[in-house]
Amino acid sequence: MSSVNTNAAAMAAIRSLNNIGKDMGKTQQRIETNLRISKADDDPAVFAISQNMRADLNGMTAVKDSLKFGKSALTVARDAATQISDELGRLKQTMTQGQQQGLDAEQINNQITNALQNIDAFANSATFNGVNLLVNGLTVDGVTNTSVDIVRDIQGSVTSVQGTDSTSAGLDLTGLSVTSAARTVTFDDTLAPANGEVLTVTVQRDLDGDPTTALEDVDLVFEFSDGTAALGTTPDPNVRVFDVQFEATDSPLTRVTALITRMKEAGLDAGLNNEGELFIRGNSEDVTTDITGATVEAAPAAGTGQDEAIALVEGAIDLMGTRLANLGANIRQVDGLTTFTTQLNDSIKEGLGALVDADLAEESARLTSLQTKQQLATQSLSIANEQSQSLLSLFR
Repeated sequence: MSSVNTNAAAMAAIRSLNNIGKDMGKTQQRIETNLRISKADDDPAVFAISQNMRADLNGMTAVKDSLKFGKSALTVARDAATQISDELGRLKQTMTQGQQQGLDAEQINNQITNALQNIDAFANSATFNGVNLLVNGLTVDGVTNTSVDIVRDIQGSVTSVQGTDSTSAGLDLTGLSVTSAARTVTFDDTLAPANGEVLTVTVQRDLDGDPTTALEDVDLVFEFSDGTAALGTTPDPNVRVFDVQFEATDSPLTRVTALITRMKEAGLDAGLNNEGELFIRGNSEDVTTDITGATVEAAPAAGTGQDEAIALVEGAIDLMGTRLANLGANIRQVDGLTTFTTQLNDSIKEGLGALVDADLAEESARLTSLQTKQQLATQSLSIANEQSQSLLSLFR
């Protein structure tokens, strides 16, 4: 039926033009944004997934920043620790020279003092953005943290690196001279470390971090404990207590080995010599013990401790070697995490792109097709509008 009131063909052409216009708008948006899904109404489920992936990518950016910061702090500490280790190597040479007859002991001691000052300078200067991993327990200008927490994944898990005291005091080299000697503890057949028995080493430490004030005596108390009762020694600023855990079935040697382990953890250079004696290298002010079967030997007289002084430096070299190895292992771990995070970041970006990115070649072809359809629909509308004019010819 033909009618001038209702032009069905024109209405169909207009609907077609509107649909084509909507499709062209979507296609142009995809080309402009390079995204197939850029709004929740494009595909609600996929858009929700893509938002979670974008949040993960933002979290990974923070992880990468934390890893970069952590590596920088560790690298600064490693470089300073390497300098300290090198200085200890030169210090050993100086200590060895001090054993030669005819050399001025005062000059040798001056060289030793300079070396210790260099060690302190290296440790105090190893600061990155307020983090210094070589002055743990000390107060140093510009240092706000002596440990670092490195975020390793988007769940917020952290790798914590605790600092050490790698100054001359922390290496038990304070007051080192060519006559420095180790103290020894001998054992007899009645040796039987028991619950509550202690060995106390008095050392001098800088408690307030102020190099202009005098060092203070600090008692490092190592108390044997089988876990059946609380420790009997009360700690305070000048008394530090370390429990030496043992089982009732442990042999006396096993208990002494546990004691040595705790002493090393406290920063003392201790061990057993070939005679089975416990030696404590360093400038300890005093050593006392009430361990059954143990006797503290008197400190060697001045001028007889050159061999022990060298051994003291060797102990510090070993200790710095261990700390350098730990720093190296931490840096390697951070490098591995950085590589993994970068790869994971790329993989998530790739997956996100597969979900929401537009295929520009496909969109370009679709746009060309829609433009052609739009032209055809426009012509169809023009033809439909001409139909009403053709009806007039029927009344002429």
